[in-house]
Amino acid sequence: MTRAGRITGLALVAVLPVAAAVPRCAACHPKEAEAHAQTRMAHAVVPALQSAFARNLPDHPLSESNGGYLFDYRPVDNGIAVTTVRGLDEAQGFIRWVIGAGEQGQTPLVETHAGIAQHRVSYFPQLKRYGVTVGDDPGASANAEAALGRTWSKRDLHDCLNCHATSVSSDLKSFTPGVQCLKCHPGANEHALGRGAPFNPGKVGAEAQVRFCGQCHRVEPAPGGNALETIRFQPLRLMKSKCFASGKLSCTTCHVAHQDALRNDPGYYNGKCLGCHAGLAHVRRQQTANCIGCHMPEVQLGQTLRFTDHDIRIVRTGTTAQK
Repeated sequence: MTRAGRITGLALVAVLPVAAAVPRCAACHPKEAEAHAQTRMAHAVVPALQSAFARNLPDHPLSESNGGYLFDYRPVDNGIAVTTVRGLDEAQGFIRWVIGAGEQGQTPLVETHAGIAQHRVSYFPQLKRYGVTVGDDPGASANAEAALGRTWSKRDLHDCLNCHATSVSSDLKSFTPGVQCLKCHPGANEHALGRGAPFNPGKVGAEAQVRFCGQCHRVEPAPGGNALETIRFQPLRLMKSKCFASGKLSCTTCHVAHQDALRNDPGYYNGKCLGCHAGLAHVRRQQTANCIGCHMPEVQLGQTLRFTDHDIRIVRTGTTAQK
């Protein structure tokens, strides 16, 4: 059914080796380089065949609801060939890269005759199942091409890759997968050659650091987006809180650079909160409690995604995360 050869000359990128993103960094910073290599950020875009999306594909086609299209996947040497079909209506695409490290979800980029599309099907590891990509309408697609996904403009594709990859070329012909050293430390190449120091976001002021991280993690809501979905944009939410207004709270106040966030460890975050709030009576009485469970509640976005609200506040019963 699937004929990958029908899509030619449409390769998304010629990938650069990861070593190009860490020019001699590990030689002088081995601990940081080794730790970062294990993070989700370092794997924010992965080759299709290395993804959880590929590893969990069933031996039968997936299908849309309401009598929609079938999705037939076939792994080949350098990716996954995909065919969408319903009756005589059929379209082919090719998946070379998958966005997401696989913690919350993974969404393929599909090369089609119309361009590069965000695939309509994503894999959600916590549910161990495939589903409609967040933001897409459920139900049957209008046609086979639409079932492959939403075709992105060059600008949209660049914005996506620019946050999930490193050293993205202006013509989108090359990038290094994942967020690597050069992404957060501009000037590292020159520094490796003895030409000055690279930028270090850990040494700037609190607001400057939050805004730097917010280039990808967002300091503004998406145009026309659902208000609740802004929960995903941690810098945007953090900048709403009085804690941030103190001028002391930055991303690295609570999150260790070059490591993943320490999920399911309330004791660690309690210690961070007590660093500023040790004088509060209820904190002294409840030092083993979960501070963020009350003041930074988790919010469920549908059945598939769950995020911690970074707007630090007293959450009243009956209020929503939108505030």
